[in-house]
Amino acid sequence: MQLGHCPLCKRTIEIVSSHLIPARVYDYCRPPGDHTIVVSNDFVGTTDRQTKAYLLCLECENDLNKGGEARLLPLLAEYDGPFPLYEMLTQYRAEIVQGDASWYSAAHNPGIHCDKLTHFAMGVFWKAAAHSWRGGKNEPLINLGPYAEPVRRFLRSEAPFPEKMALTIVVLPAPVRLITLELPHRGPQEEWHQFSFYIPGIRFVLAVGKSIPETLRKYCFVRNGAHPILVTDLSGDMYRAIHNTLTLSRNAKQFEKLAKRTKRPT
Repeated sequence: MQLGHCPLCKRTIEIVSSHLIPARVYDYCRPPGDHTIVVSNDFVGTTDRQTKAYLLCLECENDLNKGGEARLLPLLAEYDGPFPLYEMLTQYRAEIVQGDASWYSAAHNPGIHCDKLTHFAMGVFWKAAAHSWRGGKNEPLINLGPYAEPVRRFLRSEAPFPEKMALTIVVLPAPVRLITLELPHRGPQEEWHQFSFYIPGIRFVLAVGKSIPETLRKYCFVRNGAHPILVTDLSGDMYRAIHNTLTLSRNAKQFEKLAKRTKRPT
């Protein structure tokens, strides 16, 4: 441990090693005898290196763990195995079906702790904005600007969920073909800010700003009393994004390796 400034509680205190994505998530992304698949703005490939840094005090680290991480991890999709969150959702009828997409109400499912899911997602987004997580670089992975402080206060239970934000949770149908880890990054939207990250079977999307579409507000996982979760197969779009990144870097062979590892859809 080392003495430093904890950006979550704002105290000068002993700082411990913190993971951007919980360490146990990497185990879900690692097939037996192989390496973890990681996708970020700077890297696409397999690695055993975990994204971590000395950032938080032990108390805040434990609060984030108890606040959401510990509840979520057992629900992730396993490589060549079950996907507990999807199975829990689909025990009930979908509230809305639109083509290949279905909205399920997490509020009706006693096994899903909606407040913990929210706390986990917002914790990852906030950590991505509070530190660079990349050696030799000063800018954070994402920039929440003036909205970072409301998220910090929310995580500290000092304020409600930030007003100008909408959180969407997307779950892939089982069996999940895309077993990888996508670190927080910004999307292409210009009218508002959109950030997302992906862990096995689940994508969290955070819309931020004054111009968030009414549809996103309506189906916000936090604000909508039904706590809607969208089930749809977005793996094709993610594969294409990975392919484009690797093609630009002239590493198409690496994509074919990743596609085989992650069971690319036919």
